[in-house]
Amino acid sequence: MKKENVSSLGTIVTALLAASCCIGPVIFAVFGTSIGFLGKLTVLDPVRPYLLAAAFSMFGYSFWKLYLKKSIPCDCEADRRSRRIARGIFWTGFTALIFAVLFPKIAVWMLG
Repeated sequence: MKKENVSSLGTIVTALLAASCCIGPVIFAVFGTSIGFLGKLTVLDPVRPYLLAAAFSMFGYSFWKLYLKKSIPCDCEADRRSRRIARGIFWTGFTALIFAVLFPKIAVWMLG
């Protein structure tokens, strides 16, 4: 697997881990469930800034590899297809990262 695909997938995973501290309690609250262990779902909250920093660094590396670094031009179909797949994964990671950053504010807006 290409390095930019790995870093884009890493962006998705770390962004979802960063948002997981808030997703669980909000899902239970949206469905009207009150469970005593909701406080335990925030175990990743102290490491959220580090996860977001890791996600942003992976996102920056992927952006550099996909859009800024000059590669050897190849007009073959396989190269265009792999570049298109890599960019699709990249933008999915960007969406997950924005979701992870904004989720606490969105949750307060939805439930507040």
